[in-house]
Amino acid sequence: MKGKKIEKKDKFTNIFIDNKLPFLELRHSNTGNHYKEHIHDSFSMGINIKGESIYKNRNKEYNFKENLIAIINPEEIHSCNAISKDNHEFYMLYLDKNWCYEIQKTISNKINSFQNYPNALINSHTFYEEFKTLCEFIFSKATVQEKENELIEFFTKLFENSIPHTKEKLEDKNFEKICKYLKKHFKENISLEELATKFNLNPFYIIRLFKQNINMTPHKYLINIKINHSKELLKKGETLVDTALECGFADQSHFHRNFLNIVATTPNQYRKNFI
Repeated sequence: MKGKKIEKKDKFTNIFIDNKLPFLELRHSNTGNHYKEHIHDSFSMGINIKGESIYKNRNKEYNFKENLIAIINPEEIHSCNAISKDNHEFYMLYLDKNWCYEIQKTISNKINSFQNYPNALINSHTFYEEFKTLCEFIFSKATVQEKENELIEFFTKLFENSIPHTKEKLEDKNFEKICKYLKKHFKENISLEELATKFNLNPFYIIRLFKQNINMTPHKYLINIKINHSKELLKKGETLVDTALECGFADQSHFHRNFLNIVATTPNQYRKNFI
């Protein structure tokens, strides 16, 4: 991960980029800077955390504040500027259009080009909080695989709002082969790209296989295998440190976070039931 930081008094701009996630750029800013109308070749989303601004897009003007999400399709002329002279804090996320198109194809195989999102604005407290959490997670110390998984999950959900699902189920023996491989190599932090290389498949095709067969991403499936194995070790009285290492988690924090998400209790609380 590379981070750039521009700071003056209470102003700041933090930028997340990572060569393992080349399709993504995320900005977290607190600034009163004003921008003229402009375009991006990326698909963009943004939220205000503090302060209000005027958001212009698709020949319309919006009073942009908390709980609203700005959606900017590639090549759309837009601007977003603070109403007052005070700084306003915001997240702005930019995604490569081709990456978005690949996610859209996991939802429907009947599209042959990137589909613009129909709305310039989403008014939803729930979706706003999910996007804010995603941005915070991307800036966290979570693994690249976890960040990629959360991005896939979030943007699949977003595009499902505007793209009809493909109804037919994919029948491919590679699905069972990949599952078997993950069960055998669960101690490794296998990336989507590694799976694609191993089975000579498009990584987004693998996502589609998993979503249509078990409604989860390959990474989430792998994490579930790790957690199920960790439960057996904890029942036998293994320490948290040894269990985390044995199951291939990056560290104890990584293990704790994922165990809590899936089992709804901490590894230590779970272990106490058996010792």
